[in-house]
Amino acid sequence: MFESDHRFPADALTRFASRFLSGIGCSAQIAVEVAEHLVDADLCGVYSHGIFRLTQYADDAKTGRFKPSGEPHLTSAEGGAPLVLGQEGFGIPAMRLATQEAVCMARDAGTGTVGVANIHHTGRMGAFAEMAAQEGCLVIMFGGGARHDWPQVAPYGGTKGRLPTNPYAFGIPGGERGPVVLDFATAAGAGGKVYAVLASGRPLEEGLCIDAAGNPTTDPEDYFNGGALLPMAGPKGYGMAVVAELLGEAVYGEMMDGLNWICVCIDLKGFRKPSRYKTAAEHCLASLRTCPPAPGFDEVQVPGEREDALREDRKRSGIPLSPGAVAELKASAAALGIGSEELVSPAQ
Repeated sequence: MFESDHRFPADALTRFASRFLSGIGCSAQIAVEVAEHLVDADLCGVYSHGIFRLTQYADDAKTGRFKPSGEPHLTSAEGGAPLVLGQEGFGIPAMRLATQEAVCMARDAGTGTVGVANIHHTGRMGAFAEMAAQEGCLVIMFGGGARHDWPQVAPYGGTKGRLPTNPYAFGIPGGERGPVVLDFATAAGAGGKVYAVLASGRPLEEGLCIDAAGNPTTDPEDYFNGGALLPMAGPKGYGMAVVAELLGEAVYGEMMDGLNWICVCIDLKGFRKPSRYKTAAEHCLASLRTCPPAPGFDEVQVPGEREDALREDRKRSGIPLSPGAVAELKASAAALGIGSEELVSPAQ
């Protein structure tokens, strides 16, 4: 997406997405929760996890890859650990439930660990890391286990996809500006980024993808014709992906498109009073912000601040969507018999 693309109000896109999700079989509650999550990703500039995903969700529901009506519930794993099962439904409400449970456990016992399985797409993991960090927790989340269904990423030194993008998310309370949040794929970029770029009709950034012969490419079509994503930071991203894959496959077993996940929360007040922690954190983060910016940068930001700033700006100015993405959403809505009046830009 480009800043020059037509902009749409967040509340209008949320109404459209909620109606769309109800149309594929979600309960009213889950439709609203998933819609708000997707639109918030667009507000934050994370287009790979925004409302363009609705088309994929409709296709996956139609082919039986997941059940939009599935609702998560908390149970126990084989060894007794807390486990949220998604009932083959959306991963977004399942991850929210797991995060809430892990935070509650951390408040009671200092730490809380909850697994998540049997889910579809989990959305933007940073949203859940931020949720836990706002409650005073250090949080670590990662997932994997889908190498048979999603061999998207080439191992370091390889030319063919063998691993999923196996994302990680970290969150920790910050200083005056709120939590510090990291959310990243172990590939050079999220798989959804390729779909989003393809829908926009634009080229990929360099260093993201290779073609079927293992050569670097910026053509998103090459990814769908035998190509693969590259691992983030070479052997580092590859190693993290392997750890996540073992968690998802060897620990949990059978999985769905949304991977199998673990959520670990640590209540930091067990180590230091929150007020003293916040003062020390702000001192640390302020020193980073005062670093002189490199050429091409206006300022040095702390992880999570860019998304927060974009969210506030786009609440006022609207969310930019490419013409290609809008056309796909309209076509998918029409196929479901759903109106798309919210997607008519002012210029039209």
